[in-house]
Amino acid sequence: MRDLEPYRDLFQSVWIGWLCRAGHYCLGLSPICAIGCVMCVDDSSVHDLIEQQEGIRFFSLERNTGRRREGRDSAANEIVPGYRDQIEELLLRTSAKRRVLAASIPCRTLATVAAETGCQLISNPPSLTDWLNNKRNFHTALEELGLPRMAGRWMRFTSARYAELAAEMGPHFFAQLSHGTSGSGTVFIQSENDYESTGKRFQDEPAWVTPDLGRLSVNINALAFETGTCVSCPSIQLEGLPFANSSRGMYCGNDYLAAADLAPGVAVNIVEQTAIVGRWLASLGYRGLFGLDFVLDPMLSKAYAVDLNPRWQGSTAPLTLAECKAGRLPLAVADLACRIGLMSESDVLRHGDEFLRPVNVSHVSLRCPDSIWSEVTGTLRPGVYTLSGGLKSCELAFAREGLRLTDLAAPDEILVAGGVPRPGTLLAPKSHALRFTSERRMTDVYQAAGKLYEALALDPKEADFN
Repeated sequence: MRDLEPYRDLFQSVWIGWLCRAGHYCLGLSPICAIGCVMCVDDSSVHDLIEQQEGIRFFSLERNTGRRREGRDSAANEIVPGYRDQIEELLLRTSAKRRVLAASIPCRTLATVAAETGCQLISNPPSLTDWLNNKRNFHTALEELGLPRMAGRWMRFTSARYAELAAEMGPHFFAQLSHGTSGSGTVFIQSENDYESTGKRFQDEPAWVTPDLGRLSVNINALAFETGTCVSCPSIQLEGLPFANSSRGMYCGNDYLAAADLAPGVAVNIVEQTAIVGRWLASLGYRGLFGLDFVLDPMLSKAYAVDLNPRWQGSTAPLTLAECKAGRLPLAVADLACRIGLMSESDVLRHGDEFLRPVNVSHVSLRCPDSIWSEVTGTLRPGVYTLSGGLKSCELAFAREGLRLTDLAAPDEILVAGGVPRPGTLLAPKSHALRFTSERRMTDVYQAAGKLYEALALDPKEADFN
């Protein structure tokens, strides 16, 4: 971590209030950046440990409600009003330092607080990110940029039949609404029954329908600057894993180690396509962190960009932790440093080859059952756990407190420091229960999932808490 000392020095005179979806995302930033408070959607016992060790204040939407729902960017706008007085009081106490409010997801209410308190705001315009979140606009851009585009078309389920689409796309295809996060607007269709149930769900909404090429997908993080694009190493996107309570198309993690199995030509092509998209984003006025999801055609070894994420992604958190442990400037830290004015674009772009180096990390998000609310009745301590035994005799034991990959000391250890819910929290269907991280491939440690679910002791609730 000594290699990071020069970057810590950059942030010494800055106080950062950071808004994000999940509070533990700050763990890859706070060893370098001067994070004073975190405004987040979720609540967790992990936050208590961070606050105790690092003095970071947490303002959580979930803490006020006791309920965790499936992720939605719009929830960010509800955090600041609920803690307005406390946030402003904290800003007054830090007036001796340069005060910055940064948003990893679009937030109109944070912009208001920044303007009224004289803080610098680091955020892309919400109107621009809203436009970019519309998949129809991204598909149009892919065509205009001359990038590979999956065969498909926009349609309404009220105007077509399954037999017609099956003849055109093949018997297995998927449909996506123009908006959706973590797979919430994606449905995989394999039969007439699937088609009918999707039609009832989508009704007359336009959907993108395209052939199903299989489960192999790749995610990547990058920075869009006026003078160039920085691209990170890719990861294999984890989705639809039964052990994580995840249905097909539903995001549940990333495996950076598994990306080593990608054909070199495919990995290079993904980086090249990402750089082109970064230049396009910059031309629209977008700056900083963004992500892309790619689907791979196993027959042609061809990569197709299918989703643009104009924000911090779930994959950004483990990437940042791994870059910190390697003593490298994390991509997300470089983004903040450049946007605040502590580094120039050319300074960051000089690290381009470094950002592309592989990292040894995987993480998975365990989800709740998809049909009912659940109450957390168990107590799970955040920290480092040892994993031993085989599939049928797996044992998971708490070893010590820990927050980062630097706290792992052996290959049989995993880190449970992502979103661990407090006892009594009500978890909505499909919501993220917790995340765990490893320096091994997820296929080597997935058996920990069952033990973690047991420790949460989820109690199904028939009532609808919406």
